[in-house]
Order: sequence, then C-alpha cells, then structure tokens
Amino acid sequence: MSKRKRFWLWFACLAAASTALLLWAGAPLVQQHPLGVFASVVALATLAELLLIRYPLRPEYSDRGLWFSVSTPVVIAAIITYGWQFGVWLDAVISLVAGLFTMHLKNTHVRWVFTNAVQSVPSAGAAGLIVALLQPEPLIGLQTVGALILGLLAYMLVNTFLVSVTMAIVEGVRVRWVFGQAMLSLPRDIALMTPISFLITAALAAYGAVGLIGVLAPYLALRQAFVIAARQQELYHQTIRSLGFLVQRAHPYTGGHLQRVSQWARRVAEQLGLPPERCELVYEAALLHDLGKTVLDEQILNKPARLSPEEWQEIKKHPQLGAEILCDTPFLSPIIPWIAMHHERPDGTGYPFGLRGEQIPLEARVIAVVDAFDAMIGGESPNQHRPHRRALTLEEALAELERGAGTQFDGQVVQTFKQVVQEWQRRRAAGVKG
Repeated sequence: MSKRKRFWLWFACLAAASTALLLWAGAPLVQQHPLGVFASVVALATLAELLLIRYPLRPEYSDRGLWFSVSTPVVIAAIITYGWQFGVWLDAVISLVAGLFTMHLKNTHVRWVFTNAVQSVPSAGAAGLIVALLQPEPLIGLQTVGALILGLLAYMLVNTFLVSVTMAIVEGVRVRWVFGQAMLSLPRDIALMTPISFLITAALAAYGAVGLIGVLAPYLALRQAFVIAARQQELYHQTIRSLGFLVQRAHPYTGGHLQRVSQWARRVAEQLGLPPERCELVYEAALLHDLGKTVLDEQILNKPARLSPEEWQEIKKHPQLGAEILCDTPFLSPIIPWIAMHHERPDGTGYPFGLRGEQIPLEARVIAVVDAFDAMIGGESPNQHRPHRRALTLEEALAELERGAGTQFDGQVVQTFKQVVQEWQRRRAAGVKG
C-alpha cells in the first residue's frame, strides 16, 4: 500500500472515531450549557490555539516537526468544570477554527487542519474519561489537582501517539522513534501546564467564562517559556550543523562519510535499546567525531599515498584535539568523551588513552564500528573512495568487523550493526526508503 493510501486510511479511521464521539457528546452539551458560555470559552481557547509552537523532529527536519499548542490546559480545565462533552466539542471547534485561520499564513494544506482536529477529539475524550472516573469536586482541592494531572497525562499520551503515527506514515520514519522523541518533553510539559490548568479551573469555578481573562497573562507567559525552549533547541542544532560543515570543509573525504556514520550510529544505538535522547546524542557525536582534523595539516589529510609513521602520529591526535575544541561548550559536554575515545579498542591497543573493554563508553564503541565500516566500503560513489585503499563490498567489510570483534571492535556492537545493515539491505531490495 502506498504512503498516500496509508495516510487516508488512517485519517478515515480517526475521522470516524471523532465523529462518533462528537455525536455522543452533542445532546448533553446542548442541554446542560448555555451557548454563550461555550462561545466565550471557545474565544479564549482559540486565541491560545493560534499561538502554536513547532518542535523539529530532528536536526535535518528543521522546517518540519510536531506542532504543540498551549491551549490544552484550557480544554482540561473545561472538562473538569463543565464535563467531558464540553471539552470534546471545545477542542474540536478551536482546532478547526484556529487551523483554518492560520492555514494560509503557515502555507498549510487543509487536510492537515482536519487531521489535527480528528487527532484532538480522541485526546480530549481520553482526558474526559479519566476525569469522569475520578469525579473531582467542583471546589479546588487535592482531588481536582490529581484529576488535572492525570487528565493532562491522558490527553498528551493519546495525542502524542496519534500524531506520532501520522508523522511516521507521512515522513516514512518509525512510530517508536517519533513517539520517543515527543515523549522526552512530556514531564516538562505536564509540570508547566498543571499550574495553568489549575488557575483556569479556579477562574471558571469562581467567575465563569469571564474569569478566563484574568488567566491570560500567565497563560501567555507559559507560551513564552515554550518559545524560548524551542529557540534554544534550534540554536543547539544550528551549532551542531555548523561544526559538521566545518569538518566537511577541512577534508574532502569527510562530507558523505560524516553523514553516513552519524545515521548508521543512530540506528545502532536505537537497536541497542538506548533512550531516544541518547540516540540523538550518538548521532551528533558521530557527526563531529572527526572535528579534530580541522586543525591538522591538510597536506597530510589529503595525501594520496600511504602515510609515514610521523604523519600517522599526527593523524592519531585528532580525537583528543576534537574533544579539546569542544571542552568549553557546556551543552556538548555529554558527547566530548565519545569523540575523544572513538579510536579506542577493547584490547587496549587503541588511542589516545589505550583504554580497555568497558572503560570505553558504549557510544564511542558504536562510533568506532560504523566509522571503520564506512572507511572500508569507501563511500557510495567513486569520488568518495579513499585513494590509498581498495574499497570493500558490504559483505567483506562486515566480515572484517567480525574478525576484529573482541579485539579491535566491541563484539555486541558488531553483531548489532550487522543486523542493522542486513535490515537496510532488505528494505533497499524491497524499495523502502530509510
């Protein structure tokens, strides 16, 4: 089935579930709440929905990502105050109205507006179910706070899962990976949204829809916190990309090499079961693992013949030099040891420190395997072949890694990498990208 057909099938399932939920909630909503109250709450919630923040999925997706809205606390507070029917319809209306309003400003296709709406309705329904089971008192108390937190958690989990499936279908990436990336910020999101939901609930309980006006100031402050966090994340990835470009400019061979090594390294880290944030750090460390070569003699780096012993000693300095370049950059501190140790060997014959076995970080052992593999196969086009070395086939390179397992390379990493390469070969043979 094509990607397009899979998307529309997924959309149809979401639309059917959302329509059924809205129809179920419609009659009680009309009977229990005046239209004016609903319209007033919709107005403020729509304003919040217009103030969306985008989080890129990964560095190479700088222009794409998941859109998060801080209107969620309004929906949760409305569910607690007015009931789940009110919350489900509120979320559906504001998603559609805000989406249609910003569609042209953000150059978004109308299908994404409706996709967002049909994803929000089940999310609000899940939160409403949790709140209904807890049955919090109208007055603010510990039971209400518990309902707020669990309602937010249910909403975010369901919404994140639905969005992750959509992104996986559209972008051709793994659902588990997208979900893992989005889940990294869940504790922070819950911590930030809970006090705002509490204030909105208190305002609705005391003053009705008019009370929402008094909550607008801290609500906007919450959004600003999201914006600052998003900007910091983008600056971080810009720094990584700039440093990677610097390495590529220093040595003609490294351009495609760094990209391939970083992608392979992340896949191996995922297969080894490392947390998503750790896998992303492995990607970034692999992208910068040859940073130290930027300060070496270009004549040695680009020498077509074999290196002399003295020249080889100069080359062996690059892991430690790369670590020294980054040592004054605090936000890159987790990856510095991996860059410094990516040429260490389990048997202790590596450099620069001669470490053995478990003394070498697992992440550095991953980079060592994929770096050696890519060097052995010599790239995917003739101009990426190292001039003094015959390029091996994939099978020959994997056999070399297995021969060096336990001495030059970590045995577990070699076997995991072999599985990753074989899976990649099967996917390529089947015509599947990624």
